[in-house]
Amino acid sequence: MSTNRTITISQRLKQFSLFLIGDARQFSLENRIFNAICAITIFIIIINVPYNYITGLTATAVIFALLVPAFIFIYFLSRYRKKVNLSVALAAIVGNVMFAINYFYSGGIQGASLLSFTLAFFLVMLISPRKQYYWWLALNLVIVLGLIAWEYYHPASVDPVYKTRKDIFADMTPTYIICVGVIFVGTIYLKNAYNTEKQRGEEKTRSLEIMNTEKSKLFSLISHDLRNPLAAIQSYLQLMREAELDTENKTQIETELLYVVNSTQEMLYNILVWSKTQMDGLHVNLTPVDVAAAIHPILKINKMAVSKKKISLDINIDASIKVMADINMLQLIVRNLLGNAAKFTPSGGTIFIRTSKTGDRCLIEVRDSGRGIDVSSQEDIFSLKVRSTFGTDNEKGIGLGLFLCKEYTIAQQGQIWFENNREGGSSFYLELPLAG
Repeated sequence: MSTNRTITISQRLKQFSLFLIGDARQFSLENRIFNAICAITIFIIIINVPYNYITGLTATAVIFALLVPAFIFIYFLSRYRKKVNLSVALAAIVGNVMFAINYFYSGGIQGASLLSFTLAFFLVMLISPRKQYYWWLALNLVIVLGLIAWEYYHPASVDPVYKTRKDIFADMTPTYIICVGVIFVGTIYLKNAYNTEKQRGEEKTRSLEIMNTEKSKLFSLISHDLRNPLAAIQSYLQLMREAELDTENKTQIETELLYVVNSTQEMLYNILVWSKTQMDGLHVNLTPVDVAAAIHPILKINKMAVSKKKISLDINIDASIKVMADINMLQLIVRNLLGNAAKFTPSGGTIFIRTSKTGDRCLIEVRDSGRGIDVSSQEDIFSLKVRSTFGTDNEKGIGLGLFLCKEYTIAQQGQIWFENNREGGSSFYLELPLAG
């Protein structure tokens, strides 16, 4: 019970913090830091109004009372209008002006004003852009040194507000505690924010490095694997030109040539789809899709690969099933799964295609009677790390198809997985939500 309560309190504090400061996905780091500082400043100022009044600093209490609506407006500009640069400038100017006025009503150099100026300068430096640093330093020095010089030559301009030593301690001690507390909180928050941003940057760098490595391997595989079909096509064409072929041999060569072209076209299609995704991002258009109507054209496309290897198809597709899917993505997934099944199924084997309903989901199964998936490849089967292997008829791919299957399945709010069958071969399962 206590653990659940702690989690709830922690979640509520996090939600309250996000409400005050803003979500990192919508606000920049500087904006969030300034929002946090504004919220803390408003809280401190509100506390100081009655405290200063009780301790006899009536003028200071009035000044702090005027600062409350001013900083609420500044916070509103930053948090809800996202005008952080304007808010920083207003906060610095308003704070310095009001502290300068308060200087003459809070004991001058003997009072707590210098601590307030120091705190204000720290907060401004914490949130202002780098190019403004020297301007704020100059402004702070001019105001503070100007006030000190003026008091030095005109001591009567400063009201003697401290009647006893107790009054001095009552003003200086809490002011010091507040200054140290705000500096501590501000520094911790800044360091945490910096470390978080640094960690995110390192993760992005690692991800980019992995992606670049994978892309390099991919393009290396593409350049290598495209040479094989092109060399086959060149050999066929050269043979047909140089040799007198009878009708039977010519028909066989043309069939082989067409099969190689279709396989290469499939490979290039996957490459183009992946490249488009990399450049434009993944765009999903989920609509009710008739599964049978989506799958049957894919069966026709793969008819040559299946018939060439004398593979039989065992099809059991429920014509009543409709899923929420992107039809182009769904067809690409099924085409790759069926193509892989044909690639690894030996001549005379069978490919089973099944669809069924499981609760509010549709399950599509593509099962082959091949040799199954090697244990060393299973972990990376849906990634770009997997090594492409030759099929039972020396078919070759680049290992991109299953990677696209995984990406497109997740994009359609589905699941994809595989199992090696006890009787041999493997089964790939695609699960998508049924259309309501």
